[in-house]
This record gives sequence, structure tokens and C-alpha cells, in this order.
Amino acid sequence: MAMVSVKHWRTGALMTAVLLSGCAGLGTVGGQGSTPEAPAKKVVESKPSAPNDGEASQRYLPQQAYDKQGNKIAYEPSPNPYTGTSEPVPPEAVTRFRKADSLMADEQYREARKAFEAITRDYPDLSGPWVKLGELAEIGERMERAEKSYKKALEVNPENVNAYLALALFQRRSGDFEAARDTYIAALALWKDFPEAHLNLAILFDLYMNQPALAQPHFEAYDFLTSGDNPRVADWLIEIRRRTGIETSFIDNPPPAPKATEEAAAAEPMSAEKGPETTANEEKG
Repeated sequence: MAMVSVKHWRTGALMTAVLLSGCAGLGTVGGQGSTPEAPAKKVVESKPSAPNDGEASQRYLPQQAYDKQGNKIAYEPSPNPYTGTSEPVPPEAVTRFRKADSLMADEQYREARKAFEAITRDYPDLSGPWVKLGELAEIGERMERAEKSYKKALEVNPENVNAYLALALFQRRSGDFEAARDTYIAALALWKDFPEAHLNLAILFDLYMNQPALAQPHFEAYDFLTSGDNPRVADWLIEIRRRTGIETSFIDNPPPAPKATEEAAAAEPMSAEKGPETTANEEKG
């Protein structure tokens, strides 16, 4: 099957730029309607992870709840901690970030790097610029600097879900699949309803680590959290279920149908035993 992953900086912006408040900084956050991208054809080999490492990620799966009558209860996703802060970003920082981002989009990488570096000096509490510096370092193939920048973003703001995603994608592209797995799980520990973390972790398990049974729950989680808006993911689920043989959902397990009351159950055989003639006699008295 043609697997895909969330887009990264090399092929265009997957994550929609948003203005974030307070120490959350400026940056991007994954959009539920985003279109994944096919990964590189060459897959770097990695040591298989211990089963418990992958199974641990399943503690962060969303679950469909039901009421006593067996009706679905609307799922309320947990809020994104990165956008949940109340402190406003200074307007000047917003303007400068947008300008630096435009320079980067225009491939004026040197000027963009200087602009983002200046923002980090003037606004040390903002983590978003560090994510952008990591992306720029990758463009320049300065991998050590890229990794340090992503980790610096998390140091500045441990709730920057974009930094987790960027770091994990970097680790995956570098062939360190176990580190990428752990970073995705750390992101889900922070925000269990992070759709793109579920999607990318599923792709990592399936395409890169050859563990489809561990991938399936996270494909289901992404499909559930995005209300099935991505038909490609629905196709992947059909395909991966065929391979794993696991048809029972990890997310949605309806309760058994309500059982008939004892009175109704007892009345049914009595009714069945009565024929037309018996009924007619009863009516005549």
C-alpha cells in the first residue's frame, strides 16, 4: 500500500500557521483536514522495538462512550495545550514572525534564519521561532543544529506540540525510528487527542518498523478524531485490517444490545404455544 505521512517543510506547509498566545509562542499546528504526503522511497533500516514500547502508546487512544440505552455519547476531544494559553503574543513579535516566515517561503533562507534568530533573542519565551530554525537547519543539511533547535523549542515551551511533531519527523528521516516513536508517544502523553501524532505514529509503525498491529489503533484514532474526513486513511484502515486480521475496533466497541426483560422472555414461549384455536376459545370465554 502507498503509505504517506504528514507533509514537512521540504514539500510545502502541512501545518497551518496560527497566531498563538503567551509563552506558547508563534508557530504552526497540525490541521485536521491536512493532506498527508508520500514518504521517501528509501527506508532506512532500524532495530525493531520491544513490543511493550509500542503497546504503551495505546493508553492514549480516544474511546467512544455509550449511554445506558446504547446510544453514542458525543466525544469531547481534550484541548490542545499549546493553544490553550491566555497570555497574548506581543504584536511586534507577530509581525516579525510573519515577515521571517515569508522570507522562508520565498527561499531567502539566510535572511529568514537571521530574522528568526533575532526573534529568539528579543523574545526568549517564544518557542515557535526555534521550530523554524530547525527547519532551516535541515534545509541547509545541518542536522545537528536542526535537532538542537527542535529540542530548544521544547525546552522553551514543553507544551509546543508542533516541536514534538517536527522533532519526531526529523528523527524518522534520520533513520532513528525508536527515537521518533518515543517522541510521538511523548506528544500523545501531553495531548492524547493530537490527530497528526496518531497518524504519523501509525505510519512509523507500519511502513518503517513493520508493526502493522501497532499501527492500526493509531490509524483508527486519527480517523475517529477527524470524523473520517480523510478517505485515504479510511482506505488504509481497510488494507491494514486485511493484513492484521483484527476487525474489532480499538476505539469504538458498542455495548451488547439490551436484553429482554424476564417478563417478556417468559411471555414469549407462552404466546408461541398458543395456536389460533386456543386464542379463539379464550375470546369466547
